[in-house]
Amino acid sequence: MSNWKVGDWIIFDLGIYQIKEIRDASSASVSDGSFETSGNLADRFRPLTLRNKAIVESFDWHYMELRKIRGERGFNYPDINRYFCDLAREAIDDEANTGAAAEKVRGFVRAAREYQPVIDGVHLFRE
Repeated sequence: MSNWKVGDWIIFDLGIYQIKEIRDASSASVSDGSFETSGNLADRFRPLTLRNKAIVESFDWHYMELRKIRGERGFNYPDINRYFCDLAREAIDDEANTGAAAEKVRGFVRAAREYQPVIDGVHLFRE
């Protein structure tokens, strides 16, 4: 598990979390101050930097834009959330700053507004 330590602040999925416990090379417990999550999470940790914070805040903002779409209650949020989190990590890991992941997020929201049933391999609606 890299050089992570208990007490480190990290980017995890689309938020800022603190490592509460490290169990082994991949298993940890993290908290955002309100909720605690544990499991094999370490591969989803990224360092908390201003750049990384800006990326996840932008991706989270776009994710929340989905809530404004009529009929969004039927959206397949588990898969959509996973997609947005994966793209956020891709953007953070993109040292060349190509912006490809950010464009995919914006494209997803545009396509969702048009109710495209499958967007970049992700089903918009629950089955």
